[in-house]
Amino acid sequence: MLLLGALAGLLAASMVAAREAAPPDTAARRHVASVKDSPGYYPPADPESSSERTGRRLNAPRVGGPFKGGARSLDDLGRSVCRALHHGERDSLLGLCITDGEFRDILWREFPQSRPAVGLTWVDAWKILWARLHAGCMHALRDNGGHYCEFVRFEGDTIARYRNFRLHNRLVLVTRNDLGEVERQRWLRSVAERKGRFKIYSTDD
Repeated sequence: MLLLGALAGLLAASMVAAREAAPPDTAARRHVASVKDSPGYYPPADPESSSERTGRRLNAPRVGGPFKGGARSLDDLGRSVCRALHHGERDSLLGLCITDGEFRDILWREFPQSRPAVGLTWVDAWKILWARLHAGCMHALRDNGGHYCEFVRFEGDTIARYRNFRLHNRLVLVTRNDLGEVERQRWLRSVAERKGRFKIYSTDD
């Protein structure tokens, strides 16, 4: 749902920009042509439309192999994230995120947005997801990099179960700074879990 929302948001933004760029009198009269207006048009067959309601494609195949890298528990991932922030280690933080191959071969095929009727490819979705992961990690380093950052716990964990993985969503990373003050960081939003390995799946950009 995060991916579909992001794609829809980008499309809406481009439509707004196009309307603002056109002269008011021209924009009011213009009719945007669409294949849906063509005589005899029928929407594409979508036998998996129910996946929008269930949140997953139920016919996705089982796949082999674990995530590479990551951490052995959710708390261990939190400690690794805090260590990377404390030392300002960009590559270490990005290395805790899922890779393009893991997204393509394990995660993407189970999301409703991957069904043929939608017309999206894993590359379309990955470009958006990776941009958000990169931006989220860079902003976290900007705000916390080089400062003392001790992991306390994760809060707000809700789990979505798929055939090949699980997603820990709505996370809040609770940390302690060098003054002993507890801080709640909301940039790390979701973690993917597979075969005992945990990796960052989604961030707030």
